[in-house]
Amino acid sequence: MAFSDSAFGAVVTCKCPRCRKADMFTNKNPYIFNEMAKMPKHCPNCGLKLEPETGFYYGSMYLSYAIGVFSSLLFFAILNFGFGIQTTYAFIIVAGLWLLGSPYLFRFSRALWLSLYVNRHRDI
Repeated sequence: MAFSDSAFGAVVTCKCPRCRKADMFTNKNPYIFNEMAKMPKHCPNCGLKLEPETGFYYGSMYLSYAIGVFSSLLFFAILNFGFGIQTTYAFIIVAGLWLLGSPYLFRFSRALWLSLYVNRHRDI
């Protein structure tokens, strides 16, 4: 069984949560900012509606915020307390990592939010 065939693997690779084969986003590169949020209306493989209702992904913003804050605090603690890097430099490193990771975190949180509501064998 491949990694992307698992539920978590489908979220990490931003695949459809039902069939786990088709991409959720039209462009695989999250760093093309004008296409970062573009998704097909339905999964090209299984036909799952990728935006079940208007405003469905508002909840993913809360997920993104929670994951971003938790990971930032964790990285900061590791850098500051684990490696002994000064607070200012640790903060700058964490801010840089956060800026570089934000486009992927945006997509990851959308994929995770949709996967929480999709049953693998039925529609939402």
